[in-house]
Amino acid sequence: MGGTEARTLEALRAEGRRITTARRLVIELLARTSEHLTADDLATRIHDAHPEIHLSTVYRTLDSLREWELVEHVHQPHGPSFFHLTGAHRHLVCDQCGRIRDVPAPEFDVLVTRIREQYGFELHLGHVALVGRCCDHGDPAATSGPEFSATAASAGRAGSESIGTTVVTGGDACSAT
Repeated sequence: MGGTEARTLEALRAEGRRITTARRLVIELLARTSEHLTADDLATRIHDAHPEIHLSTVYRTLDSLREWELVEHVHQPHGPSFFHLTGAHRHLVCDQCGRIRDVPAPEFDVLVTRIREQYGFELHLGHVALVGRCCDHGDPAATSGPEFSATAASAGRAGSESIGTTVVTGGDACSAT
């Protein structure tokens, strides 16, 4: 069991909540993937592996975990919303190709503090993906950075285009050529 998965399950126990099969499966799947899974993705994968877990149970479980702030429901500008365990990272979405980059949450700490202190406003960056342009569609010097992973938006859903999946790990995502 991974650290994030164990911490999330322990948080449920600490709050006196039961570790149901559906809750455990949702947490395990989110902890073990680098994909940005929609509610439909999660429900289908869990139901395929465990037919006794109904799709509606997975949706209710996601709602509960989100309400208890153990799972974040992330909105992006184009394409379906997706879920991940709370706090691990934030998301940058290219408005040209749909690629989603994971950025460690502490990268935004200075910004969150500055906005709080100067404007009296508390940012909740986990709920939305920040939109901009990746190095393939903008200035590589402005969009490269330290280690991260990136995954393109999931394909084949109503209202979204088929983009495919790309995973980039370690080093800079863009290299100046």
